[in-house]
Amino acid sequence: MAAVSTCLKKTFIFVNVITGLLGTIWLVLTLFMHGHYHGVYQSYELETIVGLSTTYAVGVGIVVMCAVGLYGILKKKQWPLIVFSVGMFLVSLLFLVEAVLSAIASNMTEEHAKVALKPKMPLDQEPYITQHKFDSLQNTYQCCGFQNGTSDWGDIIPKSCQCPELLENPTECIGLNVKTISGEIQVYRQPCFPYLFHISIMVFKVRTAFAFICLLCLVVGPILSSVILCQMRRRTITPPVTFTAHSSRAKYTELG
Repeated sequence: MAAVSTCLKKTFIFVNVITGLLGTIWLVLTLFMHGHYHGVYQSYELETIVGLSTTYAVGVGIVVMCAVGLYGILKKKQWPLIVFSVGMFLVSLLFLVEAVLSAIASNMTEEHAKVALKPKMPLDQEPYITQHKFDSLQNTYQCCGFQNGTSDWGDIIPKSCQCPELLENPTECIGLNVKTISGEIQVYRQPCFPYLFHISIMVFKVRTAFAFICLLCLVVGPILSSVILCQMRRRTITPPVTFTAHSSRAKYTELG
């Protein structure tokens, strides 16, 4: 087994340590997001469970593969480097798929978004997660419903849709011909779809950039590992040494 270049070995160790730290940060952020999600929503849908499980698996996979790679290079063993290369290649494929899908989604048109982002049921029948999302949008951007105002909420008129009594621009509101003790209910005229569409495009663009950056960081390790494996498998050629059984006497000539 041939010796590995010292510069290549140190570079591989440095890249592996940095990648392992990124994997650890990934896990810490996942735990933070998990705790925040649990504190807000309390319950989990199937899609959320799958997403969190995949995120945890990716973080653990990166950390474990980096540990295996470091073991292989420090102990000068080939099989850990092979496992590291294959494992990191599979993780890189996940980020490649995520980057491509997010890039495609970031270029969707408004017509497509109206179909893709539209709630499947009236908002009063949607899960709490969806209702909370629209409540936040309505409070932040002073809008109401997805496209059709209070009609999108079914049989209820959420507080986040209703205009306050003291509003700087009353033209942003519309009356519902519904009387209460305090007077006619006024709701925001503007639907939330334009804001939801803009936010979704921005999120997909950020996800695309993040996935490509992670992909670039992850592919460096397997490339270095492949070069190291090639060096380790290269045979060291030792020139043959010939020995003779009988030594010949030196011939001398007399100087006249």
